[in-house]
Amino acid sequence: MKLSLKTKLSYGSAAICDNAMYTLTGTYLLLYLTTVAGVSPAIAGTISAIGSVWEALCAPIVGYKSDHMKSRFGRRKPFLLMASFPAAIITSLLFTTFDASPAFKTAYYIIMVILFWTCFSSEFVPYMAWGSDLTEDYNERTVLRSFSYVFNQVGMGIGMVMPTIIVDYCMGLGKTLQQSWQLVGIFVGVCCCCALLIGAWNVKDTDVKDFVKPAEKEPFLDFGIIKGIFRQYFDILKLRPIQYIIGASLMYLVANVIFGSDRVFFMTYNLGLPESTISLMLLVITVNGILMVPFITKLAAKFDKKTVFMCGIGGAGLLMILMRILGISNIPSLLATVIFYGIANACYWQLMPSMLYDVCAAEELVSGENRSGAVISLQALSESLSIAASAQMLGIILELAGFDGNAAQQIPLALEWIANCFTVVPGIFMILAALLIYKYPINKHNFGRVMDALDRKNAGMDVDLTQFNDIFMTHK
Repeated sequence: MKLSLKTKLSYGSAAICDNAMYTLTGTYLLLYLTTVAGVSPAIAGTISAIGSVWEALCAPIVGYKSDHMKSRFGRRKPFLLMASFPAAIITSLLFTTFDASPAFKTAYYIIMVILFWTCFSSEFVPYMAWGSDLTEDYNERTVLRSFSYVFNQVGMGIGMVMPTIIVDYCMGLGKTLQQSWQLVGIFVGVCCCCALLIGAWNVKDTDVKDFVKPAEKEPFLDFGIIKGIFRQYFDILKLRPIQYIIGASLMYLVANVIFGSDRVFFMTYNLGLPESTISLMLLVITVNGILMVPFITKLAAKFDKKTVFMCGIGGAGLLMILMRILGISNIPSLLATVIFYGIANACYWQLMPSMLYDVCAAEELVSGENRSGAVISLQALSESLSIAASAQMLGIILELAGFDGNAAQQIPLALEWIANCFTVVPGIFMILAALLIYKYPINKHNFGRVMDALDRKNAGMDVDLTQFNDIFMTHK
């Protein structure tokens, strides 16, 4: 089904929220906690990891509930609307600093990151699943994700570029560093709230068919629901496409989190760049992502999503390792590195969700149910675990290398490992992601086979699933 331009724009605009929240914490939370809030690097890494682990626990529940939501507004839209105002409040509180004991600070920021990722999961999983509901066309899904990705880059600008600009501007007006960062939290939170309200409310396409209000209210969560979640996951994980796409997602996101959290450290301490130049480099990443959208869309239509994903991310990983060997000592070499990263990032965020939607169709063929929320939440769970592991890994690396958040100059060992985490470490994980996606079995031809079989099955015809063993492998 071809979607209207209004639907694509409205759906895409809601994507501002998830990337603004994601990049704000991914880029600045570790830096904020260590250099503004006065938390040690290892503890800051643990706080970040706890939030991500919590989000991993929330994602399955949100996915399950959004699959089973009964509302005149559909299954997904209510979650986006309910998350809008909490997004503004909690993001503001997360970047609030105060004088207190280390134990109290740790407890406060743990609570805040738990609330933050609860809010994020409540909108992100239903939003991603909604894209699968809106269209079943192989190429149209890539186009829909292109609109989302463009707005994702707007969100990236809000969450990654604007914070340093706001801090620099506010401190120029006489505000303290702590007050400046609180204004960052307020600004990003309000932008996220508006994006969710505007985007969700204006999408009129829905999956509601002859809405009938439930006779009695179902419990939000009970043992039966928990069993149902894990039973779904067990079934879904049998599918070969899921195994490879989740593995590739895990590998890339480890690279993404380490690079994203480390880049401001590298530009600040290794290159000694002022905040204005750092903002410019972060803006390059955002603009580069937007410029890549039409190219990735056309390449995916011509050569297939899988091929573009594999070549874009694997090639970028190799080039980032090469930049470490050559050395990054000036603006041109830094610019080349962030452009290479931007290519990989554009390939992942534009193509991975589209491929996940294709997996949802394959899973529906096997199970006989539309469980896109469960599929998306399973992938979101894996993302959260990789984010938690990456944040903890980077925090420990900085701690062991002797990084001191109160020092203007860092020791050589700390600088060396900051440089490695900017290039070699993410490069290796990008290459691993490309190798895993090489084994991913769904391409345009196989997706066509799946959709033809699904149409016949929905029409009441018998479908022999053994004809799809080359795709599913483990299905009995």
